[in-house]
This record gives sequence, C-alpha cells and structure tokens, in this order.
Amino acid sequence: MGIEEIFKREELIFLLDKKSGKVIFDLKSLPKDHERLINSLGKMNFSVNQIEMEGWNHISSKYQIHPVDFSGLWTEKNLLLVDDDAVAITKTPEKLIEFSDHIKNTPVEDIYMNRYIEVSGVISPAGDEYDIKGDMDEEEIKIFNSIIHADDSLSSLIGEMLSLISGFIWSPLRGWFIKGDKHSVLSVFGKWVIIDSGKLSEILKER
Repeated sequence: MGIEEIFKREELIFLLDKKSGKVIFDLKSLPKDHERLINSLGKMNFSVNQIEMEGWNHISSKYQIHPVDFSGLWTEKNLLLVDDDAVAITKTPEKLIEFSDHIKNTPVEDIYMNRYIEVSGVISPAGDEYDIKGDMDEEEIKIFNSIIHADDSLSSLIGEMLSLISGFIWSPLRGWFIKGDKHSVLSVFGKWVIIDSGKLSEILKER
C-alpha cells in the first residue's frame, strides 16, 4: 500500500512525483528550488528508512518492518508522507493526533497492554536511558533504540528545514512513523511503539 491510499484528495496540499521531480498539485505555488529540496528530503528520508529497517530485519526476525511501504512525520495541522513514488503534504488526521497523544501520555506498561501494540518504549533525549516492554533481547533493544534516537534527530532536522522552505510551520513536530507490510514503528519523541501495520493504516485513513 502506498500513500495514495491514505490521503483524501480534498485534503491534499502538495503532491510531487519523485521520479520526474514534477509537482502534480500545489496549493502554495512553491518556488522551483523549494520543490527540488522537498523532493531531495523525501528521497533521502525514505531511503534511510528502508536501509534501517532492512538492517533491523537482518539482525532480528521479529517485527517485519522491511520493506517499508511509506513513512511520515506530522504536526498538529500537516502530515508529510513519502513512498517510492511520491512526496505528499496533507492535513493531519484527527485520529493520528489522538493516538499520538495517548502514546505520549500513557505509561509504557499500559501502552503494551493494547492488543495492536507489539512493543512500547521510552527513551531519553540522549538515547542512553530507556525502558521497554515487549519481546526484545538486550542486543535488539540496543539496535532499535539507536534507530529511534537517530530518527528522532533526523525528523526534527527535516521539520526545521521544511519550516524554512515550504511556507508551512513544521514546529512543534508531533512525531514520525515508518509503515512496513506487517509491522510499523511510530515515535512521539521520547516514547515509541511497534504497532500492527493494519491498525496504523486505519488510524491514518480515519477522519
């Protein structure tokens, strides 16, 4: 499943074809150099996500996140979606905001009790302190924490750059996710979950 199955056309703000670099739809009429940079950011971030999750699934057979269907990051108002073919900006689904608030405000042991959640974790800003509930050994926890810490930092950087070039406010950034075929990871900066991909799709499509 790609991003075209997630966004509603009437809520679409920006759509760019990655292969051609052409903007298909744009409410803001961004300058060409801004369009190119958004394309480059989208390509880079999606490629990093694919490499991370391919590496994860070489190390562990648990929680199949590779191949990545698409990834995203969001604020209160806007959601950036990237897959193999396109970069899109759309309105943030209310259900995603509600779910991310629930994750942020709920203890990890209570999050883990949700039947759609495979693993829940909390991580310090420096990435050196953590608490995880779920089926992971110490080596898997170390690797996955490194992924979470790196993507928290990368997503924040992308959000800052988008704020400067896109005409949209990407601050405060609420979180990011990587959706795989069977499992997905979602972070709200300091707390994260591995969630059933079907459930994440429901959250993203529900308005």
